[in-house]
Amino acid sequence: MVLWGWRWHFGFPPATPPARTLNPVFVEVSGNIPRPGVYTFPEPPTLSAVLAQAGAATLSEKGETKLSSGARVEIAGEGQCRLGRMQGPQLLTLGLALNLNNATAGDLDGLPGIGPVLAQRIIEYRHKNGPFKRIDELEKVSGIGKKKLDKIKSYLIIN
Repeated sequence: MVLWGWRWHFGFPPATPPARTLNPVFVEVSGNIPRPGVYTFPEPPTLSAVLAQAGAATLSEKGETKLSSGARVEIAGEGQCRLGRMQGPQLLTLGLALNLNNATAGDLDGLPGIGPVLAQRIIEYRHKNGPFKRIDELEKVSGIGKKKLDKIKSYLIIN
């Protein structure tokens, strides 16, 4: 009789499934502003929302621009900003992928098993052959085999 109660959870319904996993959006704000830093949002924010969080004046012309995770906003002066991408090591620290087609040698050097020499070979291959179409194409770079590719491909994207 006791086993029956245990098997049927003593009349309680089964536990609800876990809530969906959130993928926070990270945006860096730098420049002459009251609160520079990296901010987290539950969904892609507008530039106005990011600037408000950092205590900067909003920009009416670009204010509704949606920013993706890993974006960098640099306040250059009164009413001026530059949009870009965070540095590679910072992206990797936040668990964000590097774009293989615009990562610098310094960015790629932060990948596990990739040193400065191999990072430079990747850059040279990209300059010689054009943008990568697939991440698996990295196997054509001297020094990158299947094992190394399997180790680093989760850190890379192609946009």
